[in-house]
Amino acid sequence: MKSKNILFFSTSNELSIMAEGWASKLNEPALNFISTSFDKALDPSLSIEAMKEVNIDITDKEPASLAPKLINEADLIVNIYDSDYDQGLTLPLASDKKVLYWDIPNPAYCKDVIEKWAAYQIVCDELAGHVKQLEKDLKSPPPKQ
Repeated sequence: MKSKNILFFSTSNELSIMAEGWASKLNEPALNFISTSFDKALDPSLSIEAMKEVNIDITDKEPASLAPKLINEADLIVNIYDSDYDQGLTLPLASDKKVLYWDIPNPAYCKDVIEKWAAYQIVCDELAGHVKQLEKDLKSPPPKQ
């Protein structure tokens, strides 16, 4: 069976890498999880620490370069965005792809360090819930037309 490419996309790579970290725990050999973004994180330390609290190490994770080939090879694109700031960004060349939109607050927009740390912990939990739902959705048969 051909593996499916699931592309996690966010404006900056902290959220897509966190989602990829959770997805890697699914232990689904038929699914290939890839993260990408428009921008590289300036300081990923809080996202790394939030994931370490749940025993997921994303320290060495690097997002793939956002390229047409990556989008074309994706079977599913998960667009992680903050509707208060990102205004539903779209990926070029993704018009013929199935795209899921996860509206998740981006801690990068928090000004206070303590508030930002708490936001990363909350987002970590939100991403876990979304990834668990994604696993269920991928296992269920498509609806009959």
